[in-house]
Amino acid sequence: MFKTTNAMRKLFPLVLLLSVLSACNSSNKLNTNAISYDDVEHDIMVLSADSMMGRAPFTVGEVRATAYIQNRMKDLGLVPAFGDTYFQDVPMVSITTHLPEQVDVGLASGKLSLKVDDDICLWSPTTRAKVEISKAPLLFLGFGINAPEYGCNDFRDIDVKGKIIVVLVNDPGYYLLDSSLFTGYAMTYYGRWRYKFEEAERQGALGCIIVHEDGPAGYPWAVAGSKSNSPILYVDSKELDTPACTLNGWITREAAEQLFSRCGYSYEAIKKQATSKDFKPINLNATLSLSLSNSVERSVSKNVAGYIKGAEKPDEFIVYTAHWDHLGVGRPLNGDSIYNGASDNAAAIAWMLSIAKVFKQADAPKRSIIFLAPTAEESGLFGSEYFVKHCPFDITKAIACINYDVVLFLGKFKDVTVTGYGHSNLDSLLQVVAEEHDRYIALDPNPENGMFYRSDQLPFLKAGVPAIFAKGYSHQVELGREKTLELIQDYWQNVYHKPCDEYNPQRDRLDGLVDDAVLFYEVGNKLTNSNIYPQWRKASEFYR
Repeated sequence: MFKTTNAMRKLFPLVLLLSVLSACNSSNKLNTNAISYDDVEHDIMVLSADSMMGRAPFTVGEVRATAYIQNRMKDLGLVPAFGDTYFQDVPMVSITTHLPEQVDVGLASGKLSLKVDDDICLWSPTTRAKVEISKAPLLFLGFGINAPEYGCNDFRDIDVKGKIIVVLVNDPGYYLLDSSLFTGYAMTYYGRWRYKFEEAERQGALGCIIVHEDGPAGYPWAVAGSKSNSPILYVDSKELDTPACTLNGWITREAAEQLFSRCGYSYEAIKKQATSKDFKPINLNATLSLSLSNSVERSVSKNVAGYIKGAEKPDEFIVYTAHWDHLGVGRPLNGDSIYNGASDNAAAIAWMLSIAKVFKQADAPKRSIIFLAPTAEESGLFGSEYFVKHCPFDITKAIACINYDVVLFLGKFKDVTVTGYGHSNLDSLLQVVAEEHDRYIALDPNPENGMFYRSDQLPFLKAGVPAIFAKGYSHQVELGREKTLELIQDYWQNVYHKPCDEYNPQRDRLDGLVDDAVLFYEVGNKLTNSNIYPQWRKASEFYR
């Protein structure tokens, strides 16, 4: 599916990689006092304060947050990454689809009424002011996947033009727990909601509605179902004027069960059928009619980036990424409407700035180092995607990407949990550094969430750049692994993408974040002060 574009990528035997690590520039040994708990805490408190209004693009929160990050990069002595500025303009469009309170599905036996927000969430990804859908047939299309490398094509022998496809979230491996199907319980890129909408567009479908279930989606309905009548961001392009797929959305499992039952099918039976290699699309003999209007706002959002120029190989570089944006001001929960985004992702910005400080206090690295705070991660990784496509440096000379996202404020961790383990031998480098700090490598406890495809490393991966997405996460030192895993589940259910994602200095502990900053400084130091060229593993879908 993806093509590796990095011409430098070459076989670098693992034994040689490990031996090189000990030979890295010893003059860049970390001054552990350089990463200050107080500095990290200050950055988090500023960026997640109510005054930042949840840091949504196109808002005063963006202006304040990006100005703060720019000033911090300037104070640290980073070179502006975009000529004479730290800002990269990302042309974007905000589309708000206005929906009725209820959507009616036409059935042979009458109609099924679905309540917007409670049962179904819909939006129209087009800049057209009006969208009219008249008696569009509903077609159950399994997982909505076309993945030749996995021998799966749900679109085989079916014309979806003019039809609205209903598809399952995730991919077949999750439901059957069969590692011979895709990657088993762990989500692949094909399980991601964004892929399904993009594939529906490529295939010419009129619409695509995904059935939501908490487990295979990786988050509750409150997250998936929050887009109705809300602004949604896209990178501005002419393709938005006339897309084939003019309706995207989610439907709850309960509503889907009603729909399939009224159409004469058992939801569980039809889901099981979809996992079979012999699956054939099912015409539900149901239709959808809908009249929509869109409000469109065009503007420019900002990526923020500074860099340190390499002394010997300035054209080669590693990149640290941490997105600055969050969800802004939204639907009130418990009287609070500001989605502060402290753990997601003010903490990661603080992490990245602390690493930049250490590098600036050390000798100049051999390779260049970019520190990138992209916009619009929450909308679909649009900022990092734009950076990769319009990189001020030669992206084919990127050595590695180190990304940080969604931080738990629980204190010190014994583990370094790697999301997307096995894609490249960066895992081996990370293991060496982790063991030096008496920590161990752990696998993502929720691989079904597909987080490797949900954060800013993905555009780099698609461009052929190996990436690390890891952090202390699943084994807090004092609590133990079992209790930590319980708190992780609580975070995803009750904190993630909610107004209560706030920093409380009386409750929260940041020493684990500080430890991670030390760890990933050392990983970056080994990469930038060596001749290592990380390589893909053959099991990765990014390997070519």
